[in-house]
Amino acid sequence: MQTPSEQQPGAECGVRSDAPHRSIFENYQTEEVGQASQPDTDCGVRSSISKQLAGAARSTGRKDACPTEMLKTSSGTAIARSFLYRFIAKAFEDAELEGWQSLCKAAQQAAFWSAVRARAEAAPLTLESAARRLLGHLKPDGYTAFESDCITCFGHTVRGDCPMNEIEYGDIKADPLFQPHRLADLGAFYAAFGLEIGNDAAERQDHISIELEFMSVLAAKEAYALAYKFDNEPVTLVRNAQKKFLREHLGRWTPAFTRRLSRIAGDGALGALADFTREFITAECARLNVMPGSEDLLLRPIDDSLETLCASCGIMGLPPGATSAPVET
Repeated sequence: MQTPSEQQPGAECGVRSDAPHRSIFENYQTEEVGQASQPDTDCGVRSSISKQLAGAARSTGRKDACPTEMLKTSSGTAIARSFLYRFIAKAFEDAELEGWQSLCKAAQQAAFWSAVRARAEAAPLTLESAARRLLGHLKPDGYTAFESDCITCFGHTVRGDCPMNEIEYGDIKADPLFQPHRLADLGAFYAAFGLEIGNDAAERQDHISIELEFMSVLAAKEAYALAYKFDNEPVTLVRNAQKKFLREHLGRWTPAFTRRLSRIAGDGALGALADFTREFITAECARLNVMPGSEDLLLRPIDDSLETLCASCGIMGLPPGATSAPVET
């Protein structure tokens, strides 16, 4: 039997979990709230998100616990941001009961609130208000309504009423290569940080959950570099990557996606998730001095003439939604 000193951080207050969440990136390991973390040689970091957030959550009711103020340091802020990105990513990853139950766990929600409070002072009051509303919907008995809303909004195809993929949003007069180029750019971002999408990932690289998880990884790397007092170069590198990724990808289309989702989903948990995501991404753009994309960004038009050529031109071999380059004869 383990002694108290040998138990994992947070075990004494009931925040230990028996199984870690799977990361979409198969060579990046993350752990649920309350589990210890160590550097991961595969991708350079396994953050201490769990340990610090569990300590901050405990401090709410215990004077001798780790203070919430720890999350207001530079590394603590990065830890909080990483957790929030991952929390939202898991919420959008699928509508399975297991995922919903994970979001409803008391430890996860306590950590979520600690992370929000760490960002609240540097973000509009609307972020905290949206977080309260979201937590109010994350209840074990709310799964059926959430699943129903997901089916209504997303359907069973890439191009439903509210697409969850970046390349479905863009200039209606964009070049035909716009879509495959954006997919290739996303792949380059992930590869630059040694990340590989797992074989069991059901979505392509422009899915909202994958882009959110990538930002979680970048924020975790920033926290690691700050906590271990690396020189400025790796910190600057990972911060610049976050800024560029927000400007060119996640921050460009997420405002339009979440506004559309909020309008279709209504007042339930999915609508609350959309509103919190929009507030959080807007705050992140402001933090990194990035102009967020328009909430009125249109969906790309579907070219019926191109769709009819799929069987003969090999377009089915491309990622969903991509179009092939014209062939000169």
